Amino acid sequence: MACAAPIDEDAPVADDDRSARQIARQRQRNAGDRSTRLASSLMKLTEPALRKVELDDEVREAVDRARAVTSHIARRRAERALAGDLRRFDLVEIEEQLAAASTSDAADARHFHAAEQWRTRLIEGGIGAAAELPGGAAEPLPRLVEAAQRERATGRPPGAARALFRHIVERLKAKPAGRAG
Repeated sequence: MACAAPIDEDAPVADDDRSARQIARQRQRNAGDRSTRLASSLMKLTEPALRKVELDDEVREAVDRARAVTSHIARRRAERALAGDLRRFDLVEIEEQLAAASTSDAADARHFHAAEQWRTRLIEGGIGAAAELPGGAAEPLPRLVEAAQRERATGRPPGAARALFRHIVERLKAKPAGRAG
C-alpha cells in the first residue's frame, strides 16, 4: 500500500469546490495551528535551551512574559496568548531557530555522553586509557584520575570524579571537529 503525499492546503486546486472565503479560513486555521504548536514548543523548552534560540527582542519578550506565568490554567491561557502574538512574526524563521537549537541540544547531549564514557574508562582503566583521549595524558589528567580512583575505592563523595569530568569536557571541546572520540 503506497503512502499518500502530504497535502498542501495553501496550494490552489483546480477542482476545489470550496469558496474563496472557505479557502482563506482554512489558511487562517492552519496558521493558527502552526503558531499554537510553536508556542507550545517554546513554553516547554528549558531555560538553557531557550537561551540558545536566537529570537528577536519582541518575540523574546512575548515568550518570557508567557513563561513567567506559573499557575497551570493561567499558563495555558498565556500559551494561547503567545500563539496569537507569534502570528505577527515570521513563523518559518522562529521554527528554523528552534530546529537549530534542538540540533545543538542533541550535539550537547552526545558530547556529554562521550565525556561520561571517558570518565568511566579512565577511572576503571587508569591513566593508560588516556592514550586515545584528545590531549593525551598531560597534566593534570593523571592527578585527577588518581584522585577519582582513590575516591571510588574509599566511598567518598564524587568531587574528584566531577573535577575529572569537567576536565574531560574541556578537552573534548578543544579537540578538532573532524575526530570522533
